[in-house]
Amino acid sequence: MESLPFRLEIIETDTEWIIGCSSELGEASLRVPPPYSGGELESALHRVEKSLERSYTMNIVRGASASAPERSVREFGSVLTRTVLRDKILTQFDRCRIRAKEQGKSLRILLRSDGPRVGSIPWEYMVDPSRDDYLALHVPVVRNLRLMDPVKPMDLSLPLRVLGISALPADLPPLDARRERERIAEVLRQESSENVDVNWLPGDRYQDLKSALLTDTWHVLHCVCHGGFDDGCAEGYIQLTGDDGSAMRVHASALRRLPHSPQLRLVVLNACESAVSGSDDVFTSTAAALVASGVPAVVAMQYEITDRAAFTFASSFYERVAEGLPVDRAVTLARDDVKVRLGTLEWATPVLFLASDTVQIFAPPKVPLDKKPRQSTEPTPEASAVVAEVGPCGHVALGPGNLAAAACDDGVIRVVETAKGRLVAQCLAVQREKPVRIAWSPWRRHLASRYQDGTVVLWDLKTEMPVRVMTAEGQGEGVAFSSDGHWLAVTAGNHLHVYDAHGARVRDLTVCSPKQAALWAAGQNAPLGPVCFAPGDRHIVAACGDGRLRQLNVRGLPVMEWPHPQPIVSLAATHGLLATGCLDGRVRLWTWDGDLLWRTQPKRPAQQLAFATGRSAVATAHQRGKVSIRNVHTGRGTSVTRLASRPVGLAFLDDGEGLVTATRTGVVQRWELPDWMAE
Repeated sequence: MESLPFRLEIIETDTEWIIGCSSELGEASLRVPPPYSGGELESALHRVEKSLERSYTMNIVRGASASAPERSVREFGSVLTRTVLRDKILTQFDRCRIRAKEQGKSLRILLRSDGPRVGSIPWEYMVDPSRDDYLALHVPVVRNLRLMDPVKPMDLSLPLRVLGISALPADLPPLDARRERERIAEVLRQESSENVDVNWLPGDRYQDLKSALLTDTWHVLHCVCHGGFDDGCAEGYIQLTGDDGSAMRVHASALRRLPHSPQLRLVVLNACESAVSGSDDVFTSTAAALVASGVPAVVAMQYEITDRAAFTFASSFYERVAEGLPVDRAVTLARDDVKVRLGTLEWATPVLFLASDTVQIFAPPKVPLDKKPRQSTEPTPEASAVVAEVGPCGHVALGPGNLAAAACDDGVIRVVETAKGRLVAQCLAVQREKPVRIAWSPWRRHLASRYQDGTVVLWDLKTEMPVRVMTAEGQGEGVAFSSDGHWLAVTAGNHLHVYDAHGARVRDLTVCSPKQAALWAAGQNAPLGPVCFAPGDRHIVAACGDGRLRQLNVRGLPVMEWPHPQPIVSLAATHGLLATGCLDGRVRLWTWDGDLLWRTQPKRPAQQLAFATGRSAVATAHQRGKVSIRNVHTGRGTSVTRLASRPVGLAFLDDGEGLVTATRTGVVQRWELPDWMAE
């Protein structure tokens, strides 16, 4: 998707801020008094940093959301918004946002700050003036350095070559580099290993990195290491390993001299404070030094970041880059994933630096001429129609009467008919939080939506008004109705809450001990993943962070377990079978007695699973968009299509006449079924 840039510049003088903006719709400027004096700003930034620390400390220790420390950060962001986005600047911003929507483009903010104090402000915490949420979670906010001679974007010829270095000096706290290596390799690896070449340096010294950059061609450099800012020499640095095995500081000036080919387009610094600069020169930061050396885009950290947040951000970011998204959109969506999955303020720690206005640092990959496409021996059905385009969304669920409900990024629940594509309902919660999950009741009039802040709303689609509003106290996205519609199960931290038809919580089931929950919380996923009711609605099935699928009775006692080597990301169930999609890239088919019927070869994790009612088939949609239908008896599959972006919805139509898919960009499509399903 094309984007419309909104350039915003804040220049600091001794007595005021000079704020200017420019876009294709015109320019505007104004002079305003600083919202804080020097000492006040220093105190405010200290409060922000302490709130950031408390947010992830509270989350890890208690598994709760970070709402308490977030208040001071939200207040700080509101002050920034009232100071910068006001009067003529706000008018221009609103006009650009409307123009972008009319043209089907995304809006992005290219931010440049100039001054000893404004350069240290975390602008990503600005609050959106049109909604009660952070601006950078909806609109890409980019630090635009605007060099005199920026590097132009280049076409990418496969394979995409990624160089990784993880520094583990003996005298510094260890980093979870092994898991990050595995995840980055996984999200970048295509169906064919010829498309992406991921290489991790066996050494972690400056000489090792210099030699690798000098002797080979790389497109992406990923650094996992400690970092900081040296006040003595006013330079940022990263910590590599010296010849004696102890930490060695490599300052920004040394990184700037590192040799690299013009093909190096992106550097990701998973290093604390790698975005911090001195008061006199923005190019003293580690990230800006790399941009000045000729790298078009650098992602760096403006605060200390926990391993868990860095791992979650990197995994999500690389997944979007591999999908071909512009780098600014990839950063924005990765920030949102950190906010939703972890519930901390660390989503704003990663900062994107660009050398120019260009955000598409890689053109679509070109397949070498001597590589002919593989001919499939299986018939590939055609899409009968694009059912609807509902806008960017995080989840789409198919309900009774083949109605599709979408949890859209703008806070609206949109319900469309899959037969005609007609919009039948739009539901907007009062708090305007972002919905993350949809669950249908057995009746087409009611559905439930879950939001980022833990709120669960039961909707009446006839009136488009809430019937019940409930609050789940803990992170998670799982929500599911029982088959009779009398019960609603919601995941909350390491608990399962069960509500009755009146919205009263009738069960609070502890799925694991506090010690187990703390161990799970150290991983990528929330303690509890997908959830559903077992046949008969007397038991609940929940995917747990240790890789086990547990079936619990009404007292919370486990009655059955299905073990997996890694966490489960997708789940589908019928009266006789269970299908699970695991992070190890396998889809498994189980009986309710715990027997494994078959499993697929490891590929991409299956983000979506769906059984066909009355037919022996299960559909899978992998994170890279490949959709297949498998015979439940043999496990053999037929390829249906490859979607243009990440799948967020998958279901068979009630009439058995097709398959419905939905993507992250909001495209809902209907596909024909393979011939063998009619036999």
